[in-house]
Amino acid sequence: MSNTRLFTQTAKSPVFSTISFALIVFLVYAVAFISKFSVHPSEINASEVLNAPPQIPSDTQNVADKTSQVQAPKAEKSSDTIPQVSTVQEMNEADELDEEEDAETPDPLIPPAKASKEQRMEWFRRKLPELEILNSTNRSRKFHGRVVKFFDNQCAIQFFMIWFSPTRMFGPRDFLSVDTLMKTNPEACLVLLSRSLDTRRGYKILKPLLDRGFKILAVTPDLPSLVKNTPAEAWLKKIKSGKIDPGKNPLAIHLSDLIRLAVLYKYGGVYLDTDFIILKDFKGLRNAVGVQGEDQVTHKWTTLNGAAMVFDKEQPILFEFLQEYAATFDGNKWGHNGPYLLTRVIKRIDDLSWYNLTILPTKAFYPVNWVQIKSFYNTPATPEDSKWVEETVQELNKETYGLHLWNKVTRGFVINERSVIDRLIKSHCLVCKKTYNS
Repeated sequence: MSNTRLFTQTAKSPVFSTISFALIVFLVYAVAFISKFSVHPSEINASEVLNAPPQIPSDTQNVADKTSQVQAPKAEKSSDTIPQVSTVQEMNEADELDEEEDAETPDPLIPPAKASKEQRMEWFRRKLPELEILNSTNRSRKFHGRVVKFFDNQCAIQFFMIWFSPTRMFGPRDFLSVDTLMKTNPEACLVLLSRSLDTRRGYKILKPLLDRGFKILAVTPDLPSLVKNTPAEAWLKKIKSGKIDPGKNPLAIHLSDLIRLAVLYKYGGVYLDTDFIILKDFKGLRNAVGVQGEDQVTHKWTTLNGAAMVFDKEQPILFEFLQEYAATFDGNKWGHNGPYLLTRVIKRIDDLSWYNLTILPTKAFYPVNWVQIKSFYNTPATPEDSKWVEETVQELNKETYGLHLWNKVTRGFVINERSVIDRLIKSHCLVCKKTYNS
């Protein structure tokens, strides 16, 4: 009771009123001061906090935003290079490419089945506006500059591969070719000519190897500049005008045959298909192609294959190949513009020494054909089988630069434990995944 009376008297005091008023004024100014310099977490720009480039993959952007609200990690320099996206427009184009490659739309390069020549050519003329690969685009025009700059990276050897399918189809067995190439040729530079891999999603596929410091560039090819001033330049103009029958086989196959020849002619280096296990260093090879088939009696070669080729820049025989392609193109015969083209041209040459050309034996790249290769995937069931596997692996490691896997036939094969393929993968890959059977 006495405490209450004391508080009442104090409250009526002039001194207490003055102190109370001053305290209220102080609190009002303090709140205003804090509000002026406070920033709500949602107003923080993640790229500013992280010092991150605008090329962060879109599916990791949300994670980056949340992280920036908690702490600001130190920016680290990285040797990785996400596909060169220098403007908002190009970044949007890259996003569109990612979306397009996931779309379940028919491949515009595959002609309708059972169509007559006239029907097929009419279909092709209608499809021409969709065939971006035949023309130069904003992205493809940068091809030469990007490749030249990339090859300034002290490359021991220049390698090329081609991938025309969507990124979702670039599976573990395709990655295996890149993986084993980098393991056996660590100082080499690899250019993947691919519109679909020249995207953020493509970058993420290659990132396990890029993180290890390997020199790999996925770049959209520019066909017009590649064939410029070659015999194939006139062929490209004709097919773009709709005057050439593209044939019943997918046009992508024929364009791959052409681009591998053109890129070697313009830049020089090694071309490889994406269905190899690379077993050896390529430094000792120059101006060489491999034998695919030979006569069982005479053991003379009968067929060559362009799945693996090594050539100097502007090698004269590459000009002959391009001339043959333009003069004899046939989209209806499987292999006509590829392995059989190489075979035709080289068989016509009496003296190969003028071209400084080496014909490598079958064991260099094609020690087993697509019929016999099934045995390379089987688990040894007997001691004799185990001995055969061991001897085969030893011979391949000694004599073969790269084992062609004939993925068109073998993609569905299971890679069984302790098989020849299993042994080679485990001893020659860097990023060995358990999904090689998927």
